[in-house]
Amino acid sequence: MKNLVAGSAFILLSIPALAGTCVALDYQEMKDMSTVDVTVEVCKARKAAGEYLDQTIENIGGRGPKPYPNAQADFDQCMGQVTRIERVLESKGVPKESVPELCKQAAAKPVTP
Repeated sequence: MKNLVAGSAFILLSIPALAGTCVALDYQEMKDMSTVDVTVEVCKARKAAGEYLDQTIENIGGRGPKPYPNAQADFDQCMGQVTRIERVLESKGVPKESVPELCKQAAAKPVTP
């Protein structure tokens, strides 16, 4: 398992950490994806969830109309997706405890063309 996590981290280092809306992936689709591809998806979902959490907090602090009216729903959707993906990763031998570190390593590595 250590080799799998180390191999995933090595490949992830060359992939940019992307954010955006959380795409709901089908369970079977995730099971058919490589471990690296699933790990990339969980990193993207975690990053997007963090951004939506920041927007939700901004909504709380302001008066008047909320600048991000869908932030809480988007955050909830992303966190649901993160949970589903982490379960798939665990079934592939990647403990969910290692996911934050893999994502951190991927985000810290600059991508060279």
